[in-house]
Amino acid sequence: MFKILLRLGGILLACMFTMSAWGQRQYRDGRALERSIQALEQQYGDFFKASQLTQTSGGLPIWQLTLGKGDTDSRPALVIVGGVAGPHLLGQELAMGVAENLLAGSAADSVKQFLDDITVYVFPQMSPEAAAQYFSEIKFERQGNGREVDNDRDGYTNEDVHDDLDSNGILTQMRIAAPDGKWVMHPVDSRIMRKATPEDAMDSRYHVFPEGLDNDRDGLFNEDGVGGIHFNKNWTFNHPTFSDGAGDFGISEIETRALADFLFERFNVFAVLTFGPSENLVAPYVYRSAHDRQRVISGILSSDADVNKMISGLYGDFVETPKGVASSSQDGGFMEWAYFHYGRFSFGTPGWYVPEWQMPKDSAEAATFKRNTDKNADVNLLRWAESQEVERAFVPWDTVVHPDFPGETVEVGGLAPFLAWNPPYAQVRSLKDQHTQFAFALGQKRAKVAISQFRQEQVGDQLWRIKAKVVNIGKMPTASAIGDQFNWVKRLRVDIELSQGQVLSTGRPVYLFSAMDSGESQELSWLIRGNGSTTIKVGAPHLGYDSITINLQ
Repeated sequence: MFKILLRLGGILLACMFTMSAWGQRQYRDGRALERSIQALEQQYGDFFKASQLTQTSGGLPIWQLTLGKGDTDSRPALVIVGGVAGPHLLGQELAMGVAENLLAGSAADSVKQFLDDITVYVFPQMSPEAAAQYFSEIKFERQGNGREVDNDRDGYTNEDVHDDLDSNGILTQMRIAAPDGKWVMHPVDSRIMRKATPEDAMDSRYHVFPEGLDNDRDGLFNEDGVGGIHFNKNWTFNHPTFSDGAGDFGISEIETRALADFLFERFNVFAVLTFGPSENLVAPYVYRSAHDRQRVISGILSSDADVNKMISGLYGDFVETPKGVASSSQDGGFMEWAYFHYGRFSFGTPGWYVPEWQMPKDSAEAATFKRNTDKNADVNLLRWAESQEVERAFVPWDTVVHPDFPGETVEVGGLAPFLAWNPPYAQVRSLKDQHTQFAFALGQKRAKVAISQFRQEQVGDQLWRIKAKVVNIGKMPTASAIGDQFNWVKRLRVDIELSQGQVLSTGRPVYLFSAMDSGESQELSWLIRGNGSTTIKVGAPHLGYDSITINLQ
């Protein structure tokens, strides 16, 4: 019955979040993103504020969107971050889609109440320079920002830039027949290259390199091109120091530092949702007992793993999820930092995976395909893309003259960039709606505290005993287990405020509590001498507050 009600609720939410038809038909470049933000400001000024958090070293804006009314920093907040990986245009669209759909549904009482109760901070695109490569004359999967970096450590920057050898505006791969090569054509589809095995004949082998020239004559191709530092490798948790794109140290970049500063100044954040490569929503992280014994914690803690599993189930209630997906993380990644170094509940997903291509049911048509027995991901990707009639999914191998390989046959071609990261845009609308429903449900699952079972009794002349129970009436703990170890995550606090002339005889004026699970409670008692008004207040910035005032007479 619960599942049925949940599905019906999801249908109602979908109706609320699709009242406004966004006339968008393709992924947005930087200018289109700015126009969309300006349109939201004009239409939903009561619930929406936009500002530039900062500008990157290349001068591109990092947008901060705030959904909510009034003093938004004083209410519990959900943070949504997209564009953490440059080629992942979908992350930007999902982050913007959640904002657009919530605002479009703000006329509905439940959504209006949602935006009255909590604040939603949205950072739709954290890698604007890398994402811009999708819209450039030469398209390739760029991750770095605009900072000039000496990737090959030779004292020069950007001296081995990308070269479009076949002049088609797309950078793919090049293959060169060589008996010592480490690649062979896939037996199912000769367009796809796979790693060679000892059984593969020497005369069937190839070298495979990125498309380009060895401009600096160091034996590598395009290893020191445009940009930069990767947003999603520049964070302090497990920072992959000395690896390309990580930066010399964690949070070295303007945009990473600005976001970190913003978040550390916001004690009201209860959870972070990241649309990027790291995954713990389709497949939640698993607790290992060894994590508790580590000096530096590098794995999810037990009670946090339980929450992750619960929210993963919630995600599956609203979002169509594929089978066989494993949880994943990235060294220096933002989603990981938000949990391990920021101490908040942190959830992440790409939001979409390449579907498994299905063999045609028609036997004659099926006979035209060989079975992909090794489940090669590139074979599956190409077959799925062609079944969806994705344009230019594959660049046919074409022979080119290459100055670095005189007298040898060099072919350029391969799978198109961005193909594995982003679905055809016609599918994005549905993904936006599904993830809006999930974000809405996630906000409703947050921890909430309330004062219950309040009692007062007079035990003497102007002497009063007050008892109250503080309860977590939400579905999530009041703090993550790892956040409980951080001084930067505020603890649940109970204050008693007395009138002039009143004296607290027993009990504390302030109580601080570690994380309380859903439904957990704490009973408190005070003995107060003197008549007058007394107020009990309970809460924390990321939980909201409840209070009760009584008149002791």
